[in-house]
Amino acid sequence: MQFFDDYSSFSEKLRHPVSRSLLRDITEDELRAMAAHERVPNNQGASLYVTKIRSRSAAFTEVLYETDESLVTLLEQIWGYLRWQQMIRVTARIGSPDRQPLFANLYVTRRYARIAQMFAMNFSVELDRDYADIVTVVVPEWHQRKIIVLPRQRVTYILGSDYYGETKMATLRMAMHLGRETMNALGLHAGSKIIRVNTPRGLEEKGVLVFGLSGTGKTTITTADHGLEEPEGVEVLQDDINILLPNGGALGSEANFYIKTDNVTKQPALLSAARDRRALIENCWVDEDGEIDFDNHAITTNGRAVVPRDAIPNTSTRIDLDRVDCLLFNMRRYDIPPIGRLTSAEQAAACFMLGESTITSAEDPSRVGQAKRVVGFDPFIIDNPHINGNRLLRILRDNPGIRCYVLNTGRIGGRDGANMTAEVTCSAIREAMREKLEWRYDDILGYEIPKELPVQGSAEFDPYMWYSREEYARMIGSLRQERREHLQQFKGLAPEIVDGV
Repeated sequence: MQFFDDYSSFSEKLRHPVSRSLLRDITEDELRAMAAHERVPNNQGASLYVTKIRSRSAAFTEVLYETDESLVTLLEQIWGYLRWQQMIRVTARIGSPDRQPLFANLYVTRRYARIAQMFAMNFSVELDRDYADIVTVVVPEWHQRKIIVLPRQRVTYILGSDYYGETKMATLRMAMHLGRETMNALGLHAGSKIIRVNTPRGLEEKGVLVFGLSGTGKTTITTADHGLEEPEGVEVLQDDINILLPNGGALGSEANFYIKTDNVTKQPALLSAARDRRALIENCWVDEDGEIDFDNHAITTNGRAVVPRDAIPNTSTRIDLDRVDCLLFNMRRYDIPPIGRLTSAEQAAACFMLGESTITSAEDPSRVGQAKRVVGFDPFIIDNPHINGNRLLRILRDNPGIRCYVLNTGRIGGRDGANMTAEVTCSAIREAMREKLEWRYDDILGYEIPKELPVQGSAEFDPYMWYSREEYARMIGSLRQERREHLQQFKGLAPEIVDGV
């Protein structure tokens, strides 16, 4: 560290910024009172805030392993400013108390107490501690927008953004990185649940991880009850981040859920939680009568809320999966059936690395239907994404009982083709978990698809209703070649993963 004679002093300043005074062990009621000056009155009685920045600042994010003179100069300016500010520190636990939890310290300037309020509700608050595995420092009023990720120090500085989602994901991004680097595990952008179903062997519980990019229905699938009735049923564990362990278990991360609200009125499982007076709501419209209108997107289509998990049906206090039985890779496409069963660990790792979906109208109306790829369906991987793919391959090989499925929540046959409704998707998952689907290997797709789905009009979801065999073979063959070329850019990726497509 050429700009500091004492590295420990530099690290100490990074992780423990000095302020005029530091407020610690603040109660929920005290944080609510501190944030009251920003609260928008509403009939629900919820804490509702409107932010200046209304989405994550990916374009302003830098991952830095080494310091240079410009970074040190900026940090010294920040520390000089904070020296005269009052700050709040919240210590939170990431994960369960008995399963290798990580501890995270959030520092934020007092005038933005709402960020501390949302953080404290999102995670499990612990008694204040000086040492934490992860540190996030938030200075929303800073004149420059910049997110500095320092993996070696396990620290993130968020400057110029008052959007809570940036704070949450800074903390969880580092938690996923630590899972990979220190636990021989794999941090995943995935929901988790237990599906309890009657199988040929009797009533069984199956641990499920649900992957998916924004807009593909990950939350809908994670919280769905699949039409199951006792003794069958579901238990919803996590909506966003899990750590997949080498033994095939998965650790959860959050105590409560941070959900999107733009489509919440069409999701009964989430609407009651968003209507709960305990909800902490971001960037949702309040009409002149004081009613919260989640369908009015005048502020943004990225409305959010931290909601209590006990307000969501089929949740419990559990957040971990003792055993993962299946992975669901969820995507929106125009060329595959509603569900397919992958035939090898290599194929599943390739699907993970491709992270495929299509651009939705909410993202860019002019590019609807164009391919989109994000490794691991996870925009928060800090570095070396090939390590994630190789790690998943190893975990799947070591745990051969994990089944992997591809879900299509788009349409088959093109933009005007047959729509995969939530009912179709949830029915397909239910019957796959019950092991009632009869599978056949499709030599064009290279994996298994159902001979028939137990849904009305199932024939229209067969790709061969829309394409001749020759046309389909050309289309998928071209896609397969494109996928291989895409995967070859990841230096260090196991070659059998590339061959898996």
